[in-house]
Amino acid sequence: MDFNLVVSTGRRLEGRCADELRYIGDLVGIRIAQTSFTGFDGLITGYVNGDPVDFVKRLKELVGSGRYVPRFVLKVVPIMRTVKTNIDEISKAAVDLASRYLGPGETYKVEVRKRGVDLDRMDVIDSIASKISNKVRLENPDKVIQVEIFPSRTGISVIREDDIFSLMKINVNTKQGNE
Repeated sequence: MDFNLVVSTGRRLEGRCADELRYIGDLVGIRIAQTSFTGFDGLITGYVNGDPVDFVKRLKELVGSGRYVPRFVLKVVPIMRTVKTNIDEISKAAVDLASRYLGPGETYKVEVRKRGVDLDRMDVIDSIASKISNKVRLENPDKVIQVEIFPSRTGISVIREDDIFSLMKINVNTKQGNE
C-alpha cells in the first residue's frame, strides 16, 4: 500500500482521524483518496490526489486562519516517495530525492522514524549521508531528509522543517471581540 501522508493522532482515535483527514481534504480542495491503519497506535497513513507538500501547506493555512482546528489530526508528514523497507532501496530513493530537492550549498539532516523494524537508525542515516556531498546541519538545516519506516513500506521526503504540520506548533488566529 502506497501512501503520501503519515498522520499522528491520539491512541484509539485512528478512525476519527481518518474521517477528519477526509473532511480536511474537502475543505482544502485536495481529495484524500484513501487512509489506512498502520497497526501502530495513533498512526495512520493517507494518500492525497495531488502534491502532499501542498496539502500540508493548505492545512496549515486553514488552521492558521482559525477557520478550522482539527480535533484528531495532530501531525501530518508529507511523503514524496515510498519504497520497500530495505536499507538499499531507502538509501537509493533518499539520495535520488536529495539530488532533485537539495540545492547546491543547502544544508540538511536525516530524520528517521522507525516502527516495528529491526533496521539500525544510524545505519540508515549513514547509508544516505555518505552519498550526499552537501553539509549536514542538525540545528535549523535548509532541508530535512525525512524517512518514515514501517515493516513493509518506507516513506521518504526532502522537505523544509516547516513543511510538516504539527497542531502543537501552529499559531491559531482566533479573533476575539466584535466580529
